[in-house]
Amino acid sequence: MKSGNSRTLYTLLICFALLCPDLLVSVAQAQTKSFGDQLVDSLGIFIAPFAIMVIGGFTLIIYNTIAIRRKAFIKDDVIQPIMQELQGLNIEGAKALCDQYKLPVTAVLKGGLERIQDDELDIESIEKGLEEVSGLELAKPFTWINMLNTIGSIAPMIGLLGTVSGMIGAFNVLAEAGMGGDSSQQMAGNIGSALWTTAAGLVVAIPTLIAYFLFKTKFGNIAAAVNQTAGDMVFTLVRAARGGFDAEGEVEGEYYEEEAEEGMVAPEAPPTA
Repeated sequence: MKSGNSRTLYTLLICFALLCPDLLVSVAQAQTKSFGDQLVDSLGIFIAPFAIMVIGGFTLIIYNTIAIRRKAFIKDDVIQPIMQELQGLNIEGAKALCDQYKLPVTAVLKGGLERIQDDELDIESIEKGLEEVSGLELAKPFTWINMLNTIGSIAPMIGLLGTVSGMIGAFNVLAEAGMGGDSSQQMAGNIGSALWTTAAGLVVAIPTLIAYFLFKTKFGNIAAAVNQTAGDMVFTLVRAARGGFDAEGEVEGEYYEEEAEEGMVAPEAPPTA
């Protein structure tokens, strides 16, 4: 039974090849043409910019995955000794620790400490220094995150350009040769190229934009942690200058009692009947 079925199948294939040789050749060519070959033929001149954007987007995703980490910006074991130096108002010791540990958060803290001159704590000047250095330090890594947004925005535009070019070519064929015969095949090829460029633009844009929003959210949380550390430094300096810490770095109870007494308001006398 099996050999008989095989002979019947071979006979039908031979008859089909004799009766419709052109169709058989077209089917064979379509089967041998890979997806990559179809993509290259359809994109044409647009294959180069799409290849650059794919490589660039993939590289940026890998780089930001490695660079945008909390430990790359702020470490608790680094901040703690700096805060201990500030509790004793050892400004030079805190600066030395900031120079020793090269992190964005230490650069921000040093920018505020540099504003302390002649042991005078000008809070506004310190906060201004923290703000300026924070803007510079946090702008550098966000540049590479924003590049993902640039690629995700440009890719659909290039795809749209390819779509318009393909449709223009299709209508030119229709205007010059009309419908039917080879002209229909050329029109179909131009329309196919237009759709391929649109699809390629979306394929590049979707993952890069998703990665952009993920890294942007993660970076926002890290930037908030850096700014919170800067605020803790100002708080520590003010408390230390007012004698709010004892020798072991604990907050003295007298300090809070004085603050409570200063801010306490005497209760009103109860109304008399």
